[in-house]
Amino acid sequence: MNKIHASLIVLFTILTITCGGKKEGEVEETLKPVKYGVVELSGGIEERTFNGLTQSGTETNLSFRANGLITKLNARVGQRVQRGQILAQLDQKDVLLALDQAKVDAQNAKVQLETSVSNLERVKQLYQTNNTSLSDYEQAKSAYSNAQSGFEIAQKSLDLQNSQIAYTRIEAPMSGVISAVNVEINEFAQAGSPIITMSQEKTGDIEAEVGIPEKYISKIRQGDEVSVAISSISEGFEGIITEVGYSPAGGTYPVTVRLQGPSADIRPGMPAEVRFTFGDANESSQLIVPIKAVGEDQDGNFVYLLMPEQDGVFGVKKTLVEIGAFLPGGFIVRSGLNEGDKVAVAGLRSLYGGRKVTLLED
Repeated sequence: MNKIHASLIVLFTILTITCGGKKEGEVEETLKPVKYGVVELSGGIEERTFNGLTQSGTETNLSFRANGLITKLNARVGQRVQRGQILAQLDQKDVLLALDQAKVDAQNAKVQLETSVSNLERVKQLYQTNNTSLSDYEQAKSAYSNAQSGFEIAQKSLDLQNSQIAYTRIEAPMSGVISAVNVEINEFAQAGSPIITMSQEKTGDIEAEVGIPEKYISKIRQGDEVSVAISSISEGFEGIITEVGYSPAGGTYPVTVRLQGPSADIRPGMPAEVRFTFGDANESSQLIVPIKAVGEDQDGNFVYLLMPEQDGVFGVKKTLVEIGAFLPGGFIVRSGLNEGDKVAVAGLRSLYGGRKVTLLED
């Protein structure tokens, strides 16, 4: 009996360790991902900085106007080129054969035209001296008209084939610097596909392109002044907004800023920080909480404040707030929250104080 009793004790210990010491009926809670908003200041003067990249204001994408195999590539990134310099070329065997045939056709058409001119002149003189019929004279004029049309068509065909030769080459449209080469030699190129990107090498021709969130894009106008900082250059620069995107790209709206008096050390592709100033100095700033974050119960208005803990896990804290008027961005906060606080904006009914959640990014 003692041996049986000892065996039962050992088995019970193993089961206790295996079950992790959980009490009967206890269920492990899973982390719930929640959408969140941020408590922000609105009104008055507000400054926001957005990241972007510098670029040349005259950046140009170059492409072939015909399909073909690339046989020559005389461009590399950073290379300075002169206007009219040949940068790339396609295989020209087929177009050269077609050009030779067009030259032969044009020469034959020219000979036929010259022959018809001589024949018409001869028949005309015979007709004027009553040595040939009107029918022969009309036939000579018709032959001349056909020969003239054939010669014009042959010349147009020759001009077209000469153009096809030009379509197999990419020439630099301006003097500048190669900023990108998208192909290798012996690749097949499609007509219209960007092959080479080049920029005009001018100190005053530098822009910065930044992505602006939906919240701020309506506050930005063409011609507004901004400040631009480039991490690799100690001095700051002033900028003018020249383009404001109408459609989003990658979740933000593209805005182009032309730098005023940029340094010669700035190159396309450098990270830039552009600082925008919004608001009116005559307006007082107000703390705003998103409207979807505010709930109400018997104790009054509340929000679920998301408190950071560790490894992306946040604790939920039910917090009473005093709210004021409703503005386009949300409710004015009179007490209970601070600028930068994160609050849940969806699924409030499934939340409660002490619950662990993760943030659901848009």
